[in-house]
Amino acid sequence: MNKLKRFLRDLGLKILRACGSTIIDAETGRNLGRAFLFTWRGKVFVIGLDTPVRPVFRPQARLTYWKQELGFTVHPPPDFPRCGKGP
Repeated sequence: MNKLKRFLRDLGLKILRACGSTIIDAETGRNLGRAFLFTWRGKVFVIGLDTPVRPVFRPQARLTYWKQELGFTVHPPPDFPRCGKGP
């Protein structure tokens, strides 16, 4: 049963990636892959993308609050020293 679940999951991801949108990093312009995006109850779901991303608002030429563009970018590496490291 476990192999069947895995096969169906992989097949579903391949279909969603084929039908999905190309995700471009909003900060660097790098291609992050293809994923299926949909919204449900105020949340944005990204299905099929291998890279963990975070949503960011895209800059606008004119400030409007009713319409804003949402982009995605990768998480930056942590900038804090390793905790628990003795002197």
